[in-house]
Amino acid sequence: MSKENKLNTRGVTRREFLTGLAAAGTAVSLHSGGLVGKMQSKRRNRVSLCIFSKHLQWLDYEGMAEGAAEVGFDGVALTVRPGGHVLPERAEDDLPKAAEAVKKAGIEISMMTTSISDPDDPNTEKILRTASKLGIGYYRLGYLRYSEEKGILEQLKELKPRMRDLAAMNREYKIFGGNHNHAGNYVGASLWDEWELFKDIDPEWIGFQFDIGHAFTEGAGGSWRVNTRLAVPRAKILAVKTQAEWGDTEWQNFTRKSRNKWGFPVPDDFKWFFGLLNKTGFSGPVSTHYEFSGLGGADSGRKELKGITRKELFAVFQRNLKILRGMLSETNIL
Repeated sequence: MSKENKLNTRGVTRREFLTGLAAAGTAVSLHSGGLVGKMQSKRRNRVSLCIFSKHLQWLDYEGMAEGAAEVGFDGVALTVRPGGHVLPERAEDDLPKAAEAVKKAGIEISMMTTSISDPDDPNTEKILRTASKLGIGYYRLGYLRYSEEKGILEQLKELKPRMRDLAAMNREYKIFGGNHNHAGNYVGASLWDEWELFKDIDPEWIGFQFDIGHAFTEGAGGSWRVNTRLAVPRAKILAVKTQAEWGDTEWQNFTRKSRNKWGFPVPDDFKWFFGLLNKTGFSGPVSTHYEFSGLGGADSGRKELKGITRKELFAVFQRNLKILRGMLSETNIL
């Protein structure tokens, strides 16, 4: 997308137009009673439990869609990124094909998992425009990594105009983009940096894809709960996973006080988190991730299964989905 792409005869560039949209959206958001009040005042429409299609990369569109429906998911979190089910440069042609297969299976594309991080990338607008036409309302941004060559605040300051323009493009195509708070050298790992980056941008169009597992990893001493309370009002999409089966008896019986054996959230943590979501009126896709061993490569997105059958793998997914639905129902999310 060219920065010199003119929108009208008065010489307003596309970037200037989008920036104006973002500023207008922020003003409306701030005027309407504040961020938390705005988000809490919204009533839930529907929570969609979807499977991260990375775990079904060994299947084509039809097989992926039929498999997700067979397990019992409401939809898929479709990978539209390099190496994913849909390649970014092929989105205009292939995303409709994937959407048709998913629709035929009786489910939905609840969200996309993308590599989008720049509104000026030639694939960004193609993906968002195509997704908008297909009725897809959410996507995950590509990862934003910190450089060791610059200060953190300097990098956040440089990123903000790009995120503001991306939010404006999201607004144009009526789609929400969420940044994943992945642990490590990523923007969002600490959550406070993500808050600083997005705090002045309309939360209707850009915010968090919140992941309790990564939040716990970065704040296992207890700060993760503080960070979570900060993030949740801007979270419209979730990533939910463990590094153990949800039904593992030992994991199920571990309380919050003795969780150090595991190094990641246990049932008490998830129930606290889901209770918080209920209070803030969360509505949106919940992308489920299965990243523990014994899944024959499905955990890492391999193109073929090894050491496990389709039936055995789907049984694992079904067991975990049943327990997740139970916890969400217990906390009145579903």
